[in-house]
Amino acid sequence: MTFPRSLALTLIVLLGVPLLYAPLIRAQSAPAIRDANLTFTTIDVPGAGVTNVLGINTAGDMVGDYGADSSSPARGFLLRDGNFTLFDYPGGNDTVPVGINDSGVISGSSFVRNYTGIVSFLYNGNTFKTIRAPGKTVTLANGINNAGIIVGGYGSLAATKGFVRIGSSFKTILPPGEYINVFGNGINNFQQVVGAGDDTGFFYSHGQFKTIAVPGASITKPLGINDTRIIVGWYSAVTCVCGFSFMNGKYIKVSYPGAMYTFALGINDSGQIVGSYTLDQQTYHGFVTSPITAADFE
Repeated sequence: MTFPRSLALTLIVLLGVPLLYAPLIRAQSAPAIRDANLTFTTIDVPGAGVTNVLGINTAGDMVGDYGADSSSPARGFLLRDGNFTLFDYPGGNDTVPVGINDSGVISGSSFVRNYTGIVSFLYNGNTFKTIRAPGKTVTLANGINNAGIIVGGYGSLAATKGFVRIGSSFKTILPPGEYINVFGNGINNFQQVVGAGDDTGFFYSHGQFKTIAVPGASITKPLGINDTRIIVGWYSAVTCVCGFSFMNGKYIKVSYPGAMYTFALGINDSGQIVGSYTLDQQTYHGFVTSPITAADFE
């Protein structure tokens, strides 16, 4: 795939499929899954036309990216106690923070060298630490847990393999099958990982893979997992492009009321889900929900 440059699509660098094309790649009608009983709170960076909330920690600190419109470069933000802190990776073409752990360490990525490469970073609120996998044009960090273990994808702009980075060592993760792009997207404190190979989701733990696929959907992208093993992400089917939550074999739809598309992008150990939605495919709003718990899947 070609990695897109505009902000609305910068998010999809992390997901592995172009957002604006997702509605065009749909399967046959999917069996209905029940709606989550959640309250949504909209989050917009002041003055932005696009806000994506990508990660949240136990304290409710949130990170994501924003821009004036869908063709603008992405910039990063931290939302803590109702206050936005805006930041950019030094020398990067854009900045996409994806994860934040309970120590406040932020993981993310940036296009560099005029969009010819991608590097990852850790940011503690004061300084950036650059992360590059040896010999790779692309190192794209997504989720981070409290031990500082990162998941993501590395390779080139044409193809990636998933990775888990422990300390300074990279371990490749590849689900069974043939895929062009594989990404690790989320990791919890038990080192359980969710990710996707092209359009198919997976759960990975102790060397074993399990497929995550919303019934009837053509695309399933798991993005986050908490310590209760509630998984969140988004899917595309003929009925909707919606978020989902998954636990114990049961799927629940996460959809902002009246939205054309809803993307569930992260979850914390309290069960709060973060993501983005659009009513018109022009303006994108971030959100955080009330907590979802194991009881919701009974």
